[in-house]
Amino acid sequence: IAAYQQALAVRTQSAKPVEWATTMMNLATAYSDRIRGDKAENLEQAISAYQQALAVRTQSARPVEWAEALNNLASAYYSRVRGDKAENLEQAIAAYRQVLTVFTQSARPVEWAGTMFNLALANVTRIRGDKAENLDQAIATYQQVLAVRTQSAMPVEWALTVMNLANAYSIRIRGDKAENLEQAIAAYQQALTVFTRPAMPAEYSQTLRNLGALYFNDRRWSEANHVYSGVIETGSSLLALAATGAGRQQNITESALAYVRSAYCALRLGQPSAALERLEAGKTRLQEESFALDDTNLLRLSEGQRDQIRIARAHIRALEAEYRLPTDHPQRREELELTAALRAAREEQESIIDAVRVEQPDFMPGDLALPEILALIPPDGALVAPLFTSQGSGVFIVPHGAQNVITDHVIMLDDFTDGDAARLLIGTEGDPGWLRGYLEGDVEETLETITRRLWDDLVEAIDARLQTLGVKRVLFMPQGGLGLLPVHAAWREVDGQRRYFMDDYTITYAPSAYALQAAAKRAANQTGKNALIAGVSHYPEPMSDLPNTASEARAIADLFGVSPLLDGQAVVAAVNALSRSANYLHLACHGSFAWGGDTYQAGLFLHNGEMLTMGEIMGQLDLKQARLVTLSACETGITDIRKAPDEFLGLPAAFMQAGASAVVSSLWTVEDRSTALLMEKMYQLMLDKDNPLEPAVALREAQFWLRSNPVYAHPFYWAAFKIDGV
Repeated sequence: IAAYQQALAVRTQSAKPVEWATTMMNLATAYSDRIRGDKAENLEQAISAYQQALAVRTQSARPVEWAEALNNLASAYYSRVRGDKAENLEQAIAAYRQVLTVFTQSARPVEWAGTMFNLALANVTRIRGDKAENLDQAIATYQQVLAVRTQSAMPVEWALTVMNLANAYSIRIRGDKAENLEQAIAAYQQALTVFTRPAMPAEYSQTLRNLGALYFNDRRWSEANHVYSGVIETGSSLLALAATGAGRQQNITESALAYVRSAYCALRLGQPSAALERLEAGKTRLQEESFALDDTNLLRLSEGQRDQIRIARAHIRALEAEYRLPTDHPQRREELELTAALRAAREEQESIIDAVRVEQPDFMPGDLALPEILALIPPDGALVAPLFTSQGSGVFIVPHGAQNVITDHVIMLDDFTDGDAARLLIGTEGDPGWLRGYLEGDVEETLETITRRLWDDLVEAIDARLQTLGVKRVLFMPQGGLGLLPVHAAWREVDGQRRYFMDDYTITYAPSAYALQAAAKRAANQTGKNALIAGVSHYPEPMSDLPNTASEARAIADLFGVSPLLDGQAVVAAVNALSRSANYLHLACHGSFAWGGDTYQAGLFLHNGEMLTMGEIMGQLDLKQARLVTLSACETGITDIRKAPDEFLGLPAAFMQAGASAVVSSLWTVEDRSTALLMEKMYQLMLDKDNPLEPAVALREAQFWLRSNPVYAHPFYWAAFKIDGV
């Protein structure tokens, strides 16, 4: 961009109009593709530059260049963020139609087909006009495009057009619904003859996801399950290839939905054991692969291992780029040779990852078998794992000692969907869910309302089944954003008194069974009492001071017989160094979730506002000795459900990834004094010489103790904290 702008100082419109217009075109395209800066502003700059170029590239003087510029301008209007969306689409459609006066099928068939394709896409998303007519126009246009984009001459473009034709049929309003569905299915299957897994795994996976959605929404469980299995098989290789954090996150999000829907299909097919295995595989795979393939976690590998993985990724991306070239391109190898090369490159990458796993068992682990999952259920307890989808939901409630998952271990909630879960979590302006109410500042009232609705909508049915089992402990593995809600604080009235879910059970949370298994193995060897206690009270403006954290840290340090790190001593370097030998790590300070930003920048504010981020925790901390990490700070238990439907991108999972067996964290901005009281009581109960309690039980008893004080009886003061792990 900078170079093009410099060139415009020499290539002026008056002196060199043709070269000036070409430079403006290139500048506009660069702005359209720009990654940095504000996307909306970049598009405005692109639109402006295209419009300026059209002052020279006129239809009468330079018709082909005019059509090229107008085509690009139409695409920019189609993607435009600012302005009225409906009007932007009308501008795009009008421009595409003008382009077609020059890019005709007879004169310039390839450009005509590309413009027609874009016009059809704009009609699918068009807001104005009759929706049914717009869709039929799009279908007719795609069919016309296929006269030029044939499978033999332009296989990739043909498959892309066929897939988009299928998309249009899948949402068509006119005609017979069943016939439209079959047309869409047939078109997706045609696209898969080109979009194969070895050659084009990203397009293959996208086509399968679209096909799977059709089957799933039509409740064709067996066919949907088969298709989603293909998506899952492809997901790992796509995640390994992702070059950017955004690419990784997109793959994680898309694969997560496939796991969930496949698990629900298995439930509907009467296969509850397979369903639980698939649900857990999704949690484990997505969590661990996300962390393992993030660049911060690659730092745990040797330099040679990192280089091998990066070189393998780059090689596969280069081969995929070659595959996308036209079949007659001089730099494109023959189909069989190129496909074989892609297959070999992916096999090589898998062998590299397998070799890394031998030395680093925690790197991209395999799935747990059902017996391993069931073995994690605590004595006198049950595993509770919800599964929410658009077509209904189910909740696994499997007691300790079960050798298999049977139908009686599942509650089917046909009328409760992922949309209902979203309403609890987010809601609307008129009926706010938890996050909306929280972010708007109405915390206490929203908490009261949502925890009661949570009981009525979901927890009551779970509790009824748990009561019949007679269990006292609950291992809760949340899904669908449920990890952001204080499930333990769901309540109802019994004999005129409020009774919470946690009143009847000791509740622990886990992001996945694999994470729990790893934590349990480590916990068996974490028997020491070495503690690192840090407290930060004073912060630079505009951050507020925390007057009670220093006293909190001193009181807890006294219980362990150690000296705390206070204020100036509580720096990131000291925490990194001293935490390696700590069995207990307690951090009392400010914390923050990265709302709207990079989740890996969520973290804890230590001395002078220095931040210990999630990325640093994963990449630098060694907490293999840590029996418990307590994050006595705000918003330390929040996860990023905007980018992935499962709860793994958060500080608790990051600390467990770094080696901790259990993590106490908070779901909202907590009050300083009540938190200090709660934490001191929890450690008193854990370190009691006569009757020491395990962390989960100690936290629960401390919450009971705090809420018995009328000043702190409201769940806002005690319910924010939960425990992940063992």
